[in-house]
Amino acid sequence: MTQRERFLSAARREKPDIPPVAPYMGNFGASIAGVPIGEYNTDAAKMAAAQIRAWELLGQDVVVAQSDAYYIAEGFGCLISQPRDSTPHLEKPAAATLEEACRLKVPDPRTDGRMPVYVEAVRRLRAHFGEKVAVRGTGTGPFSLASYLVGGTENFLMEIATAEMEEDAEKEAMLKTVMEISSDALIAFLKATIEAGSDIAQAGDSLASLSMISPSIYEKYVFPYEVKVFEAINPIVHGRGGVTLLHICGDTTRILPLMSRTGADVLEVDSLVDIGAAKKKFGDRVAFMGNIEPSRVLYQGTPESVYGECAACLRSADAATGGFILGSGCEVPPNAPLENLKAMVRAARDFGA
Repeated sequence: MTQRERFLSAARREKPDIPPVAPYMGNFGASIAGVPIGEYNTDAAKMAAAQIRAWELLGQDVVVAQSDAYYIAEGFGCLISQPRDSTPHLEKPAAATLEEACRLKVPDPRTDGRMPVYVEAVRRLRAHFGEKVAVRGTGTGPFSLASYLVGGTENFLMEIATAEMEEDAEKEAMLKTVMEISSDALIAFLKATIEAGSDIAQAGDSLASLSMISPSIYEKYVFPYEVKVFEAINPIVHGRGGVTLLHICGDTTRILPLMSRTGADVLEVDSLVDIGAAKKKFGDRVAFMGNIEPSRVLYQGTPESVYGECAACLRSADAATGGFILGSGCEVPPNAPLENLKAMVRAARDFGA
């Protein structure tokens, strides 16, 4: 099997030759290549070259064109602060009010914001690796993206809380309109990354974490729009031989039943989720990816402790039966020790030997 075939086999709940390994390491690639993050996420050539360099050092099964979550938001008109060597942050949302946000137009991924940077980086990675290695594009989930458009995260969550507490049907309708707009924007962006050669169409919806919202809010304001995204994208990406993926940070155990019904082929889960229990309960619906803790294990650990954690994760997820990809629970910190990531890859290779 090629590395691409190995990943896609597991993502389709099949049994590959050995378990694939795919830590989520966008800005880690920039660090390894010695490229400041502010240059990495604004220059497609540098982004692709950094990911190629990371693969040359690690040999993981998936490379990823990823850095931050604001590339689509910029296309809407959000003002983003871009530090030289750390991730960007939101300075000014696209709309001052919820009413104004409802009038926003979906941006063009070919021309608007930094979307063209990510699309071109995917294109360059596909051209470099051909069919050998799986290429993963990024994709800001609809709930997270909507929050950047409406006054920022705190204001967006407050609007939802107010709509629920006051049973404000008008406000609820406007919030759902913004969710429709953000979903359409993600769909447009994912279509562009698939066309460029991405094997994975992703919704990374970090704000949908249960550290931020309740399961009932997820069911009402997030789940329908993630379903919308995957219903639109699955026929396109499946037609090209790829898969879809949903990632939500934190302990998502209580919403796994809904997440497994979004239509995503793969659920990338955080370290707080019991991966063995999740795969046993929902492994007939979706493949799982994860869930090594990025900070405590991959950043602060030793090669020996990382190897042990990864081996335990592979056993717990019953990786030998397929349907599982060893990955990080969330993004690998940029300055994580290279030897720790090598130990992660080695654990997957040894498990399948």
